[in-house]
Amino acid sequence: MKYDLIIFDVDNTLYDFRKTELRAFNNTMQIYGINDNLDELHSIYKKINQQIWIDFERGEITAEALRSARFERLFEKTDIDLQPDKISKKYLSYLAEGTDLLDGAKNLINHLFGKTRMVLATNGIADVQIPRISQSELSKYFDGLFISEELGFPKPDVRFFKEMFSRISDFEKAVIGGDNLSSDIQGGINADIDTCWFNPLKDENDFGILPTYEIENLMDLIDLVK
Repeated sequence: MKYDLIIFDVDNTLYDFRKTELRAFNNTMQIYGINDNLDELHSIYKKINQQIWIDFERGEITAEALRSARFERLFEKTDIDLQPDKISKKYLSYLAEGTDLLDGAKNLINHLFGKTRMVLATNGIADVQIPRISQSELSKYFDGLFISEELGFPKPDVRFFKEMFSRISDFEKAVIGGDNLSSDIQGGINADIDTCWFNPLKDENDFGILPTYEIENLMDLIDLVK
């Protein structure tokens, strides 16, 4: 095996967060009486949420603050009269139930198990990610779950990786696989390890961040780590 440690991002790398998140958003809105124009509302939310996570990666907002801040911004923009903190708690509870996997994820992890060590590394919220992963059928295959909120630094901060590596012993060569260029791939570059950009939608790379590898299908990772 070329790598004796594979670091996997969680959301939209192995776990289908798009599916989980859409269900959580719609369920939350409907519980609080918002039933109309959910597609449009969710589209607005996604843009706000994407930006707030960029702010988080830059250290401009904490994981605690972003929980409700994204709903504050959404409700200000759409003139919805709901309490962001209350909405956030319900939304997070739905997210925590989401164990949806991407196509190929189970086969990939089954194939790699026993051949190399595998861990998960995520910027996601701890009280969402811990129950999601622990309830997942894949949880038993990983040697660790490393969450930025617990380590004290978000990917791509090199301190995230230094702290993670301090808790992992006896590996010689690592690679990180993830869908996000700015957090996963740049993080791996910052940590001086190889990187694999999972790009199933064939997005353009406009960031100038160059991964070691690029794949469109999860199972393609097998050939890269032999």
